[in-house]
Amino acid sequence: MRARLKVLEALQEAWEELESYIEVTGAGEILRRYFAMNAFDGALTMLGFIMGAYVSGLKNAHIVLAAGLSMSLAMGVSGFVGAFITEKAEREKKVKELERVLFASLSGTVIDRAAKFAVITAALVDATAPAFAALISASPFVLTLLGLVSFDLAVLLSVVVTLAFLFLLGAYLGRIAQSNPFTYGLYMLLAGAITSALIGIIGGW
Repeated sequence: MRARLKVLEALQEAWEELESYIEVTGAGEILRRYFAMNAFDGALTMLGFIMGAYVSGLKNAHIVLAAGLSMSLAMGVSGFVGAFITEKAEREKKVKELERVLFASLSGTVIDRAAKFAVITAALVDATAPAFAALISASPFVLTLLGLVSFDLAVLLSVVVTLAFLFLLGAYLGRIAQSNPFTYGLYMLLAGAITSALIGIIGGW
């Protein structure tokens, strides 16, 4: 029982420390922005590939899923590296500016640890958001491989699932903005629908 309490106390302390890091660096806003932008990009990139493949006559669930996994990996790696380098440069700049003002080294302080935490967290969010969204868009084709639905139905399900995901993403942003979640959800939904329609028209040519 004592061991369990110690573990819970340690977890609580770790969580409180992470919360303090987020507060010190203002990382919460940045992480939400990274997640929303990159999830949107990942979902539409995958949906664009699916629609393009479909209108061009490619009806192979294996290829779609392989492309989905490849895109997820590529977006994940590029997102992590890009965000890590960018955030590292920005955070180091801010820490050095504080050091010049305070005439003291901040190495090993809460500010220094919080800055490093923000860099890693931002890179992880930037990497996982588009990959997660792309996999959601491609997920219906697993049903095709299992013989449960046809390829055509999987395409339709992919469009529906992706648009639903975009609507929820928009509603989430609406809540953050303390505005109407439904309105923000419609913005995202319309963006996805228009993109899908344009891809279908272009591919039909």
